[in-house]
Amino acid sequence: MIGKESPLSIDLYQEVYRLIRQIPRGRVSTLRDISEALGDRRAARAVWEIIRSMKPSPELPLHRVVSVKGTPLCLGGSGERCLELLKEERVEIVGRAVSPLEAHIFRDFRTDFPLRRLREVQERLAEEVVLEDRFEGPVEVVAGVDVAYRGRRGFGVCVVMDRGFRVLEEEEVEAPVSFPYISTYLTFREGPIVMEALRRVRETFDALMINGHGIAHPRGCGIATHVGVLLGDKPTIGVATRRLVGMVKGEGEGGWAPLEFRGRIVAAEIRRKDHGAIYVSPGNNITLEGCLKVVKAFLGRHRLPEPLWAAHTRARDLSRGR
Repeated sequence: MIGKESPLSIDLYQEVYRLIRQIPRGRVSTLRDISEALGDRRAARAVWEIIRSMKPSPELPLHRVVSVKGTPLCLGGSGERCLELLKEERVEIVGRAVSPLEAHIFRDFRTDFPLRRLREVQERLAEEVVLEDRFEGPVEVVAGVDVAYRGRRGFGVCVVMDRGFRVLEEEEVEAPVSFPYISTYLTFREGPIVMEALRRVRETFDALMINGHGIAHPRGCGIATHVGVLLGDKPTIGVATRRLVGMVKGEGEGGWAPLEFRGRIVAAEIRRKDHGAIYVSPGNNITLEGCLKVVKAFLGRHRLPEPLWAAHTRARDLSRGR
């Protein structure tokens, strides 16, 4: 079933660990400095979340990580100790901050900019997308897949369902997560679990829905597109509850409105009475019109299409220990 290989699994926690270990005595780095060394300054919030999960040690000088104002990002009431350690390393402290900050800053990391490499992977795969309906006749059986989390554990569920909303198969996966949430990099957080869930499916299905975006993505390669290209032969559809890019333009026929990004229509906004909007975009091997036909055929009582709703709720329950 798996048609291509692509680097999905990357341990960003270890990458941050490796960067922090490089900060020398007497110097400090900000979250922004570390995120830029990863390859994307927008990852600063994720870097902070990673640091919060770490414990200081002689090999891991967390006291050398500071805010943009020079304040040490110490946790658990250890702020005074962090200031003491910096003073012992002859870092100038004024009040409770490093000052002048620029005189002590360290940015000369040895890095291969992993997030930049991941963007290049997305850009390359986006060029392989096929926006054609690669299925014959009506889509009768659809798989929906979603992932939920508890700490650094991910719980993935794939539900295969027919048009009568009858569950034909359900597969569950639990695995450690080595990548935090960073907008536009969802594939590298959820992709390994999604692919493992799909590997376990034995039932034949006509199309796959993923909770996320397809080509409605800054680089044209959201998780539905990325997974779709890796699968090679399956029509894949991205269904999301929040818009990532573009603007909704007017009102389309049949209860949907086009979402335009960089001069082309990349998704459809579907609104129904008593439900919030969903954003539907092609992943691979399907047109937007084809996506709409499939999604509408599997809409039921819930906001998400029924196969995706079933996967979503089961994954959520697993993450809560149910």
